Amino acid sequence: MSATVGFIGLGNIGGRVVAHLVKAGHDVAVFDLNAAAVEAAVDAGARAASSAGDAASGARAVFLSLPNPAIVSSVVGEILPHTAGDTVIVDHSTIDPDTSRALAAAAGEAGASFLDAPVSGGVQGAEAGTLAVMVGGDQAALERVRPLLETYAGSVVRVGDSGSGQVVKLANNLITAINIAALGEALTTTVRQGVDLDIAVSVLTKSSANSNVLSSYFPRTLFTAERPTGFALDFMHKDLSLFLSSAASGPVPLPLSNTVRDLFTIGRQLGRGGKDFTSVVEFYEDFADVRLQTKENTK
Repeated sequence: MSATVGFIGLGNIGGRVVAHLVKAGHDVAVFDLNAAAVEAAVDAGARAASSAGDAASGARAVFLSLPNPAIVSSVVGEILPHTAGDTVIVDHSTIDPDTSRALAAAAGEAGASFLDAPVSGGVQGAEAGTLAVMVGGDQAALERVRPLLETYAGSVVRVGDSGSGQVVKLANNLITAINIAALGEALTTTVRQGVDLDIAVSVLTKSSANSNVLSSYFPRTLFTAERPTGFALDFMHKDLSLFLSSAASGPVPLPLSNTVRDLFTIGRQLGRGGKDFTSVVEFYEDFADVRLQTKENTK
């Protein structure tokens, strides 16, 4: 069954998700401050809204894919007066759990529902329609929008109450960042000591050190000459900071989290904020005077 939905935020993930919703036959009203992104969505079959509130008017569900907590809060404040009692706001942004809980409470007071539903899978997953969605919030609200989510997600899991989706997403990004830093440190040292990178990667991907980062993401980013940006270093730095802030009041020591965030801070200071987040590894390359580029990517 087709539905009228709003979508606000047409970045690397949002624009690709809209294409799946349109292809599934849904009426999608889109809004973004980037006129080119709106034009691309309209070319894909969406319709342009004049504002975030306009995108939400008459929508059964309103999707958000925005950069940070402040922008998400501002947009939710703008769209709530335009929602109906059965409207579900689905936030695919990565923000802090406390902000998500506050927004869920505000939505409830306005008669709507709010789900924190950050995604994992990056540009490739959004393109393929295989994103993993981790959802915090009301089960009944999730079931109302599940058919919409399944047009572009390979996995949709409710992980707990409001804020829980963000807790899991920030943990996911922390683990990924630590893995990238560990691989950068180890691979740069390995190459510096004379081992061929292709051989080392071939062995490690068949060993206990293997990971999705090493076997799938690095070959498309770090190991290439171009090093295209799928997820900016600035955004990972933001997510690591959100993790540390949300965990600061707890009893758990966070030595790895703080160290890896420091590495991303260095990357930003060296002008790499807009590059892919795997460029944090260039910190090690600079010291070793090597470049982690496989032979396959030099052809």
